[in-house]
Amino acid sequence: MFSLWKVLVLACIINAYQTVIAQETGGAPGQKCQGNCTHDTEIAVPEHEGHDHHEHEETGEAPGHEGHNHDEHEETREAPGHEGHDHSAHEEVITLSPQESTEFEIEFSVAGPGILTKETVLPGSVVINDDHLAHIVPRAPGIVRKVEKVLGDHVQKGEILAWIESEELAESKLDFYMKATELGCCEIKLTRSREIFENIGKLLELLEKEAPQKELDKLDGLEMGEYRGQLLTAYAEYLAAREIHEREKRLRSREISSDQALLEAETAFKTTRAIFLAALDTARYETLFSYGETMQERQVAEFEDVSAEKRLRLMGADDAVVEKLRGLVPKTVELKPCLCDDPNCGKHTQSSVSETLGKDKRFAWYALRAPFDGQIIEKHITRGEKLGDDTETFTIADMDTVWVDLNIYQKDLPFIQPGLPIVISGGKGFTDVTGTIDYVSPIINEETRTALARVILPNPEGTLRPGLFITGYVTTGEQLYQVVVPKDAVQTLHDQNVVFVKTQQGFKPVAVTLGNKSATHVEVLAGLSPAQQYVSRGAFELKAEMITSTLDSHAGHGH
Repeated sequence: MFSLWKVLVLACIINAYQTVIAQETGGAPGQKCQGNCTHDTEIAVPEHEGHDHHEHEETGEAPGHEGHNHDEHEETREAPGHEGHDHSAHEEVITLSPQESTEFEIEFSVAGPGILTKETVLPGSVVINDDHLAHIVPRAPGIVRKVEKVLGDHVQKGEILAWIESEELAESKLDFYMKATELGCCEIKLTRSREIFENIGKLLELLEKEAPQKELDKLDGLEMGEYRGQLLTAYAEYLAAREIHEREKRLRSREISSDQALLEAETAFKTTRAIFLAALDTARYETLFSYGETMQERQVAEFEDVSAEKRLRLMGADDAVVEKLRGLVPKTVELKPCLCDDPNCGKHTQSSVSETLGKDKRFAWYALRAPFDGQIIEKHITRGEKLGDDTETFTIADMDTVWVDLNIYQKDLPFIQPGLPIVISGGKGFTDVTGTIDYVSPIINEETRTALARVILPNPEGTLRPGLFITGYVTTGEQLYQVVVPKDAVQTLHDQNVVFVKTQQGFKPVAVTLGNKSATHVEVLAGLSPAQQYVSRGAFELKAEMITSTLDSHAGHGH
């Protein structure tokens, strides 16, 4: 079997041979010797065994095509030299064995009507869910003493990220302790003031109805402060003056006593009675006022205590720190000293408390903690670094959900609204995700002239990475068409859209004209008739096999 380059080489050799003979004989190649020619024989081009030279005259082809059918060259306009070549392949029909059809998973469908959904395509990207994002900043300025986590770590809510030592924290702890102690002192004052007010009320009730002495004796031992002596003295003087006045009245009625004595006794009686009533009013008012005043003091102390605790917690102190400090505050029954001006509190030293606090080497330390479960995506903190209260140390994101932000062009605005289903595609290797539009911005971006649509998607596997470019497909309508096929059934061959149909010779690509499209199907306007059978699955494999076969068939022909 000769290839084209072999034919060309052989033709060159023959031509050279004829030229040499012609020079020797003085004639042209292929002519009989005349004149001085020393040979009688005719010099001719050697014949090729089994080759019809008339065909060369008709087709104008070079010799050297042994056993070659030149009719094929006329039909296909191919160069000679393809001995034994199957030119039916050039009709673009591919034949598969049953086994190959099974391997390619070839499936057939009947062309027919179908519904195409009208889709609006929205470009966009995956972004972090800002509702599940936290920028961790120090609660108080300080020095970084220890860093517990690194970039990329997964953390749980409350887990310690780093330890900070802060002078402001230490001051806040001491202030909290002082306020808690003052609150304890005010509790004592309030308790005593309430007891005095209640007991004086009982005494006043007995005195006003002039109860017998045995009733008054029952109040002995109750807390009444200085008012007990004042009231009982005024009451005794009042009773004595009244008794004298009564006696003088009896004596004067019998003319035993003088008018002067009666007048003096009456004056003394009225005076002591007025003093006694004034003492009752004074005791009633002052005990009530004192009780109210101590209640107010206690309330203010409680507010200051709560405020000090809030400041302490804002600086990073947790429940354990707060409870530890409260545990250092003496209990009410143990309060010999206190920080208030109650004379019953006594003198107070802070030596035991100072000693206890001084032993805590981490007294001024506080922990930076994770606010929720997530992953550290940024870290800007090193040991020994001085931090301000606005320094961003860690950024934590919960990637279990992400946002997909899509751009809505002006022409698509009337069709996009919250609640519409959407298919999110990330391209090759990305599994499409379905969701629902959760938000459509009422404002148009002045730079891009687009509106924002947002989809919240679950991301348990972490495949939706922020920054990933995606495309959203929103179904906004549907329509019935005469011939609809899957997009995978349409392939591009020789710059034409084709579908494969099965003929007696094999699988043949048929050029088609396409119309409307959806995400999965396309309308066929021409080239494929209704009820015609076509390859609905495996078309790409057929295309690849056809291209491969064509390349293989030309590999050994020296074109």
